[in-house]
Amino acid sequence: MEPEELTYQLLREITDDFLEKLKVGEGAFGTVYKGVTKNGDDVAVKILRDGNNDLGYRQFRNEFYNLMKVKHNNIVQILGYCYEIEQIRMEYGGKIVFAEKTHRALCFEYLQNGSLQNHLHDESCGLDWNTRYKIIKGMCEGLKYIHKDLEEPLLHLDLKPDNILVDKNMVPKIADFGLSRIFGDALTRTTQSPLGTLGYQPPEYIERGEISEKFDIFSLGVIIIRIVSGLEGYSKYLDMPSDEFMDQVQRNWRKRWQRKKMAACSSDFSLEACCRQIERCTQIAFNCLEKDSQKRPDILKIIDKLNETETDINEIPQKRRETDCVMTMHSAMKMTEEHKVITRPRSNEVEHDNTEETSLDVGKELIVGRDMKKKMTVSLLESMSEKIIILPIYGIGGIVSQLSAGKVNQVDEIHLISSCLSKLLSGKKILIVLDDLWENNTFQLEDLKAMLNLGDTIRTIVLVTTRSAHVAQKICCNIEPYQIESLTDEMCWDIIKQKCGFEARHDKEKLVGIGKQIARKCGGMALAAQTLGSMLQPMKYDQWMKVKDSNIWNQTISKDPSLPNHVLASLKLSYFSMDDCLKSCFTYCAIFPKGHKIAKCDLIYQWISLGFIKPTKMFSTLQLCEKYIAHLQGLTFLQHSMSRMSYGAYGQHDTMFIMHDLVHDLAISVLGVEILDQSKQGNTGGSSCRYALLTDCSKPLESCTTSPARLWALRFLDCRWTMVHGAAFEPAESLRVLDLSECFIYKLPDSIGRLKQLRYLNAPRIRGQMVPECITKLSNLRYLSLRRSFAIALPESVGEMEGLVHLDLSGCMGIEKLPESFGDLKSLEHMDFKNCKNVTGVSQCLARLTKLQHLNLSNCKNIGYLPRELGSLTELQYLDLSDSSYLSGNKLANAEFLGSLTKLKYLNLYSSNPLHYIRLPQALGSLTELKYLNFSRYFTMGKLPASFGNLCNLVHLDLSWCSFLRDVPAALNGLIKLQYLDLYACSGFNFMEGLQEVLGNLSELQHLNLGCCIAMIPSLHPDKMNGLLGQICTLTNLEYLNLSENDNIYSIPETLASLRKLHTLDLSWCANLQRLPASIFEIDSLKFLHTMECWKLDRSTPPPQYNTGGDESSHYPFMLHYGMPARLTITRLENVKSVKEAQAIDLMRRTDIRLLALEWTTDARRFVDDEEVLRELEPPYSVSGLRLEGYNSVSFPSWVMRIGACLPDVTSIELSNLPSCKNLPPLGQLPNLEWLMIRRMDSIKKIDADLYGGTRAFPRLEWFLIDGMKCLEEWNTAYSSDEDSLNEPVFPRPRHVQISHCPRLRFKPRPPPSIHDLGVGSSDEVMLSGGNAVVMGPSRRFVDDEEVLRELEPPYGVSELRLQGYNSVSFPSWVMFIGACLSGVSSIELSNLPSCNSLPPFGQLPNLEWLMIRQMDNIKKIDADLYGGTRAFPRLEWFLIDGMKCLEEWNTAYSSDEDSLNEPVFPRLRHVEISHCPRLRFKPRPPPSVHDLGVTSSDEVMLSGGNAVVMGASTDTQLYVECCVVPLHWWSLLRHLPFLQHLTITNCSDLTWSSPDFLRGLASVRTLAVEGCKTIVTLPDWLGDLTSLRKLCDTFLHGHQDSSRHHTETPSPAAPRDLWMR
Repeated sequence: MEPEELTYQLLREITDDFLEKLKVGEGAFGTVYKGVTKNGDDVAVKILRDGNNDLGYRQFRNEFYNLMKVKHNNIVQILGYCYEIEQIRMEYGGKIVFAEKTHRALCFEYLQNGSLQNHLHDESCGLDWNTRYKIIKGMCEGLKYIHKDLEEPLLHLDLKPDNILVDKNMVPKIADFGLSRIFGDALTRTTQSPLGTLGYQPPEYIERGEISEKFDIFSLGVIIIRIVSGLEGYSKYLDMPSDEFMDQVQRNWRKRWQRKKMAACSSDFSLEACCRQIERCTQIAFNCLEKDSQKRPDILKIIDKLNETETDINEIPQKRRETDCVMTMHSAMKMTEEHKVITRPRSNEVEHDNTEETSLDVGKELIVGRDMKKKMTVSLLESMSEKIIILPIYGIGGIVSQLSAGKVNQVDEIHLISSCLSKLLSGKKILIVLDDLWENNTFQLEDLKAMLNLGDTIRTIVLVTTRSAHVAQKICCNIEPYQIESLTDEMCWDIIKQKCGFEARHDKEKLVGIGKQIARKCGGMALAAQTLGSMLQPMKYDQWMKVKDSNIWNQTISKDPSLPNHVLASLKLSYFSMDDCLKSCFTYCAIFPKGHKIAKCDLIYQWISLGFIKPTKMFSTLQLCEKYIAHLQGLTFLQHSMSRMSYGAYGQHDTMFIMHDLVHDLAISVLGVEILDQSKQGNTGGSSCRYALLTDCSKPLESCTTSPARLWALRFLDCRWTMVHGAAFEPAESLRVLDLSECFIYKLPDSIGRLKQLRYLNAPRIRGQMVPECITKLSNLRYLSLRRSFAIALPESVGEMEGLVHLDLSGCMGIEKLPESFGDLKSLEHMDFKNCKNVTGVSQCLARLTKLQHLNLSNCKNIGYLPRELGSLTELQYLDLSDSSYLSGNKLANAEFLGSLTKLKYLNLYSSNPLHYIRLPQALGSLTELKYLNFSRYFTMGKLPASFGNLCNLVHLDLSWCSFLRDVPAALNGLIKLQYLDLYACSGFNFMEGLQEVLGNLSELQHLNLGCCIAMIPSLHPDKMNGLLGQICTLTNLEYLNLSENDNIYSIPETLASLRKLHTLDLSWCANLQRLPASIFEIDSLKFLHTMECWKLDRSTPPPQYNTGGDESSHYPFMLHYGMPARLTITRLENVKSVKEAQAIDLMRRTDIRLLALEWTTDARRFVDDEEVLRELEPPYSVSGLRLEGYNSVSFPSWVMRIGACLPDVTSIELSNLPSCKNLPPLGQLPNLEWLMIRRMDSIKKIDADLYGGTRAFPRLEWFLIDGMKCLEEWNTAYSSDEDSLNEPVFPRPRHVQISHCPRLRFKPRPPPSIHDLGVGSSDEVMLSGGNAVVMGPSRRFVDDEEVLRELEPPYGVSELRLQGYNSVSFPSWVMFIGACLSGVSSIELSNLPSCNSLPPFGQLPNLEWLMIRQMDNIKKIDADLYGGTRAFPRLEWFLIDGMKCLEEWNTAYSSDEDSLNEPVFPRLRHVEISHCPRLRFKPRPPPSVHDLGVTSSDEVMLSGGNAVVMGASTDTQLYVECCVVPLHWWSLLRHLPFLQHLTITNCSDLTWSSPDFLRGLASVRTLAVEGCKTIVTLPDWLGDLTSLRKLCDTFLHGHQDSSRHHTETPSPAAPRDLWMR
């Protein structure tokens, strides 16, 4: 990355106006400040002092670009510069004049550990010798670079410890070098100017002003003396003979090692060897300090001397490998029941910040040979009385598998851990397991031990596992480290027998002797035995002999002395047993960094793209890939990741793999020079490099490898904040795989079109709107992923990519129409358009895409009705049509053509919007290969096709919310392979008949949901219920069981204990549940028990570690509350005890959720930092409403900071009670956000750039509520980060702003000009906003609004139209002919049109789905003007009417056709909201199709219809009434809602119960909610006539003394199932 020119204003911002406390240093040439960029990166800003004004801009620039050439690992990196001239107005001689002030600054990388000066101590303490030597060597390497490796050498001339900086790994970097060159070329030999620092200047300079490279050599000698012997070392050197000084230094170091028993004096790095190295380094320093400059060595000789010291002693390996001690960890878990097990991530990979906790739930493993040692260890620990015991266990014998690749940033987490442990563990006995520790830094280990000592009130046992005896010796305190013993040969033989299926072999007798000899070669290593066992399984006798006699056992494979040779020998032997294709596939996995989770599908496509897979006559490439994956798993070369997996096709998981570090090392060693891994220090690419893993996507590729044209695969690591440049990959002419998934892509570089061999391109989240046309020239491209990109169109020539097999455009919501050539992609096998809501033209292309195997059209709203062309895709195996328009219009009934999709294995027809009158085609029974089937929310589907029983391969079946489905048990009969069955709210007639018998046949079930379905059968006899529950308890594979919302469950049978795999049991809302079985204690696997709102349950029954949903003392980590429609609230998140618990929720998979709330309890203690929890709770793409409450971390996880890309559909957000957050997330980049509330965020002082996130912020926001922000001082309403658009107004559309309890807040410079309603409460400073600034307000018109609007006719393709503030009486012609001009419009809003006296003919818009009219004061009727003719509003679903104070009549039965009087309009209208329309009535009645009707402050609406004849309305009608003062018995509107099921009455303060006849007729009402009606104190006697009533909510019954009497005396033949008391 080239240094950038920076403005002085930017430097002021990132240093907080050069705040004094951010000053980190001061030198001869300037002052250094710490700065923080907008990206959150730390930088060092050096402001050069005034003076030397004769140096002009040109000279400064030339000298700076000389410094740009200095790029070395031991030189501080320059990031940018500033040279700016400011005009200053000042008074001079009584006149105002302008003076020039020059600002000069340099910006460098910031190094966390500061200068070397801070780390200089004498021999007795401070840095260990290895670190000191590393600093000496690195410093010399940097000096060599500037003296010898540059075309024009640079002299530093001010070397001293203050100018040597060290990074977090204690790598030294020279700073402040070469600045003397700014003083002119004449200074190269002699000078009179002061250079350097006293004490580091050579004699020739002090005496004669002479400078040369020996100036720096002398300074280097002084620094080395002080590194070896401390700050006072140089003074001691001057005061004593050299020999005496040398002896003293060595003596001091010997004392330190003997006292500390440091591992530096272990067998491989002896004390004498250390002393020899110290002696030579000190002698080098002596030579550098020669008074005669000619006798001083140059830097090349010094480097040679240092290299000689390294060859004289055993080289300390720079790379340390992990040892997996899984078996030890398992043993530790069982050591004692009175100790609580706490695990922390490994501490070895501190450079990464994606923290994960080590999982203890590692699945079933073969554990042998440790029982006796475990008992001895337990006895030893129990016999000790110390408050803290640290037991280090080291060795390699326990290696089995690396099931967790935990990573931790110690610097970020150590303080959090330390502060939480004491609170969490006070008064308890604790067992802490530190697994795979290999941190060698003495200071960090000492800090760790201090942190683990939790005080006298806590007895702590710390079990440390490590491969290094060196680390074990350092960490121990009162027990000698224990070396874990290798497995015996017999144990290794047992493992081999198990892995190779020995007992089933017919030749096992011949193989016993050979097998035992092979087992002896394992050297007691479990990993070796496992690998060999898997390899031997398919081999015959002679092949076993070859393994036994292989020469590999005698070869030296690794130089690492800590790693026994037989481990890598066994791995390498397994590698050599592979065929050539599999070898290539395995070694390629080295391109993924250690610990990386490898997605199976990505790995497979990369293998194919690289040509590793050669199809045979028997197997396709994909089949071979699956075979290779299985083979590598069998060899333990690939292992399942234990992290969260996403739910994929066929009811299985989209698998994620990791590689054991030793296996990764093997792949690296086999590849050798063919792989470049830039994340490893010192790894550079040579001429043979084939695969590259780079860490900077902005640098030219030539700077990383000498032969970029040879590269086949290129992957960038952790470049999410680095913009990708074409030069980073363009020279790779032979590139076949390019992965940009971890890069920031604003625009895909045009140069990508030159990669003619490219076959795999992963480029998600492109921010620019255009995909370059040149991408279509990649004729060999097979895999293309542009998911979640902002592109609005694909190139017209996309059809030229004839070889494209895989195309992922999921989440590309900007794409509206596919190019005509799209159908030419005839090779496509995988096509993903998930969440492409606006895309059209898909159906027209399907007929030609006959090779498709995977098609995802989920949430595609505009692709039309189900086309017959879908039936031609006979190769389809995966089809997801959930929430797509293909499911609308009830076209499934006639979709017999689906029967031709006989290869289909996955079919998802889920709908978040209830589908009515659904009938499935008989052809469904032809899909006999189906494994996954989802029909959720098909409310009115009466029965399944008779052929449904043919689907005998089904593994996953979801029939939730199919409320009227009949004969379910009969349909399930024969589906014996089912593992997942969801029947929630599936409560049709005769539901129970045969269910018990059918469940008995479903022995493979793992997930069963019977929530809210059994309760709908009131006549169910208790014996039948007990029989059903008893049958469920025979399903021994069950892991998840949901019986919630079933009132007729009174108890759970004791046979529940037979469900030994049960993980989650949900009994919430089982109102009559009285007891749980005592046997529930026996289910060790049970982690989650939900008993919320089980009022009659004896709370003493369940064990304390489970959630009972009761009082605040419950130990359940968090609570999930599901609401309708599609609402999820998760509370008590402060009780999450590990990241894994948060992962278990798996929100990303719950795509049915629309409204999500995440809540932490205020001031409650935390077990896991809130940010870590929130990181794992990333919502699904489908969420439209988000509420965050009680969050207490300072910052937000990455998905929140990228919320504009992650959750583009969000329309409302509430942030409440976030006291510690210092910055607001960039919510301004949410394209659809309409409603925003922020409240009680005490650390927020400004609303500005952080919230906006860039220009064009909040394009659709209308409501902004700010409450309780006591420290908020400024709201900047005119902001822009765009240099060409200074102070561009944000908030272009906010209409309503409410500010309350914000005592310091002021607008800057003024309120947003679009505000219509501004409320200010207890916020005095707001009223003082603006000062004397010019106030913007309503503008007078220069041209009539109608004339202006006439010239603003939109283009034909517009889909949304909003008209606000228009003040003319009538509309121009294009509005009156809008049905012809804008036929594609789906959404219209007319707001604040006070003068219009008629409405436009919107009824003639064929695609209009959403309509709002508000504040049109002259409109009195909704009738002919709006309809525009017959068949009006054919697709309208939402109609919102607000603030129409003069509107009196809505004619819902209108026709201008003389032969069709009063033809109903609005045939599909489902949702109507009427608010603040005090005069409005329906005439004659509401539209019959309305499903949801909301009425607020519109009393006359409730009087609509009178005694008119009642017409039928749609089923499942919901009515919401708020702020109505009309008496209940006058609500004649209810006469026209005969199928009303849900009635909510809110804040009707004068309401009283009455008993009119028409209320008794509301037999269909199932839910009645009355809230905020203070006059209601009793339940009415007619309530019992509402025979369908299942839920009753009255907020004001609670607290009345006689409320219980009213509950019990309510005359109800079918009492409400739930009585909500709030």
